[in-house]
Formats: sequence, structure tokens, C-alpha cells
Amino acid sequence: RSGPLWHADLYRLTGPQEIVELGLLDAFEDAICLVEWPDRLQGLAPASALHLTFRTVGDDDTRTLTIGWSDPEWDERLKTAWAGAQTEARENPVDHFLEEAGWSDATVHPMAGDASSRHYARLTRGDETAILMQDPHGDAALFARLARHLNSLGLSAPKVLAETSGMLLLEDLGDGLIATLARDAEAETPLYLAAVRALVRLHGYQAPDSLPVATPEHLAGAIDLTFTHYAQMADLLAEATETFLPILREYAAPEGVLVLRDFHAENLLMLPGRSGAARVGLLDFQDALAGHSAYDLASLCRDVRRDVQPATEAACLNAYIDATGTDPQAFRAGYAVLGVQRNLRILGVFARLAVTQGKTRYLDFLPRCWSHIQIQSLHPALEPMRPIIAKLPAPNAAFLQELLARCPTQ
Repeated sequence: RSGPLWHADLYRLTGPQEIVELGLLDAFEDAICLVEWPDRLQGLAPASALHLTFRTVGDDDTRTLTIGWSDPEWDERLKTAWAGAQTEARENPVDHFLEEAGWSDATVHPMAGDASSRHYARLTRGDETAILMQDPHGDAALFARLARHLNSLGLSAPKVLAETSGMLLLEDLGDGLIATLARDAEAETPLYLAAVRALVRLHGYQAPDSLPVATPEHLAGAIDLTFTHYAQMADLLAEATETFLPILREYAAPEGVLVLRDFHAENLLMLPGRSGAARVGLLDFQDALAGHSAYDLASLCRDVRRDVQPATEAACLNAYIDATGTDPQAFRAGYAVLGVQRNLRILGVFARLAVTQGKTRYLDFLPRCWSHIQIQSLHPALEPMRPIIAKLPAPNAAFLQELLARCPTQ
């Protein structure tokens, strides 16, 4: 059928009479109609309707789709559509890529994603495994270049087995995430210290010249979402940026080291067969910048996804300072300033993911994120920011409910 396209969301309707007043019954006769909450139609749904039911699976973004119909004409329509889908699948660029890479016979197991648009799958073929990364909106070629750079420094990024536009086939570094292995304080500290050794090795070299630089201006501008999507206090943003900028210039000016940005326990793997700095596998670095050496340590020890023991944080700070010979007072100031900057940015990013994309699970991380901001803003370097932070609403139960009400899934 061809004709006008109608999209009707019936969630707020209270009875069939309102459906008649909308003209939806007339539209059923000559238009293609997409109807959300079709149960509100009661007995007014056309007999020729195709019913699509979406259900969540687990706690990620996976959905199952069930299709139902009573009109026998859908039998042939769907048979034709299925045949077309199979033809398209044979021409799918992913299948073509895997065939070219010699992995077309592998079994594909989808893996949990992250806050980005990237998708991952583990491929298995006998005793062999590899990771397929799809990044249609990112720069897969940059990931590949950075992976080779990190490996050239004696670190452990996934080796690139094959690449094409928007896709990479990567070495599988396993499942030994530090977040999983750090079951208690006794296990946590040595694992985190291994990650610090990798950072020390990384910071012994300059960042590639082609990377963008985490200037104070860039860092100050990156907290904007906290004031537009988390707190909806856009009028406070200019004051916050103007106040934060001189602090960042004094304590967090770029030092030219490679900043991986998402250097935390969910993105770090322990590799038992390797030694030294190479014992830690690096998974997420395609958003890397050239910047200040304290940024990734703040990412590691002021993690929004898990509580890090104070003793572990102290051991990591001391180990990094001792190994690099950096000025302790200056480094600790940079650590506090960048910890607050990072968590202000995350506060806004996670709120935006929830209120614009319905990814409400990210709201669970906001209280810990807020706690990091409160604790690290006590450093004397951040005194000018405290009055601004005090104006932001705390992510208590009441405010989280307000955020939840703004999410499209509610």
C-alpha cells in the first residue's frame, strides 16, 4: 500500500471517542498508520492490522520483536519481506567484511555495549576467538592507529586483525576485567597498581601529534551538559565556565601525554601471560587526547561505576608520584581539579543519555558521580567552584525521579 503516513501515540487518550475525533478511523482506510499503545483502540483496531510487540531482554538495550496478525494477506507479504531480508543479509557489509577477513564461518555472540554507538561481538571458530567492533559513527581507523601505537610502546591494546570503514576485527584479550577481579580490598589494590604501572609506561612518551589537545578551554566547555541536561540551569553555565577556566589553566594545563579518557576498571583487563606494563589490556581509547597526566588516574580511582577503596586510591597516587618523580603537591591539585571536571562532564552526559535516549540505567551512577564531585571539590584549588556546585541539585531520590519523568521510556 502507498499513501500518507500517520504516526499516532495513544498513550494519553482516555476513550474511543477521542480516537474518532482524531480522524484515525478514516486514516485506517487509506493511510499507512503506525500506532503506539494500540490497546487504547479497544474494538476499533482494523482486522488487517499487523501487531508488533517489543520486549526488553536483560538490563541492556536488547529488545525482542514479536509479530502477530490475523489477516491472511500478511502471510504472503511477510514471506516476500523475509526473502528480501535474506537477500540483503547476504549482501550485508558485515558478512562481506568477515568473509574477506577469513572469519565468515565463525559463530557470532553479541557483547554488552557502552555509552557510545559502538557495538561488539565475540566471534568463535573452534578454539579461536576474535572481537568484531562496529563503530559506524566513529573513527575506526583512529582506533586502529592508536592500538598500534600503544602496542609499539610495550602496552597491550588489541592487535588489529582486519579493518575496513566503520569496522575492525580485533584480538580477543579475554574476560579478565579488573572490575570483575577486584572482588574485595585485598584483591583490588594490586590490580589497580598494575594499571598504574601501565599509565607510568604510557606517560613516558609524548602523545601522537595528530591528537586533539585537552586544553583548559576544551575541558571547561565539556561540563555544559550538566547545566543543560542534568540541572536545566543554562543561565549558570557561563558563570561556571568563567570560574573553572582559570583553575584549569593553573592546575590542569596539557602536558603532552596521551590521555585515554576512559581508563577505568570496566575497560582494563588482566593478562596473566604477560608481564610488566603489558599485563594490563587496554580496551577503550578511541576518544584519546593529549593532556594532563592526572586525568586517567582520576578516571581510574574516581570511577562512577564502582567504589574504589580509599587505601587503593592512596596507594595508586603514591605509586604514580614515586615512579614518575612528579611534584606531589602539583599533581594532587591536578588530580582533584580533573576529577571534578570529569565527573561534572559525566553527570551531564549520563543525564542526556537517559532523558534523550531512554538509557535510564545511567541514572544509577549519578549519586556516586556527585559524591566524587563533593569530595574532590574540597581541595583548596577548587574553592572558587564550590558556590556554583552548591547551586546544582543533588541526585537524591526525589531529583532522580524528576529526571526519570523526563525520559522517553516513562
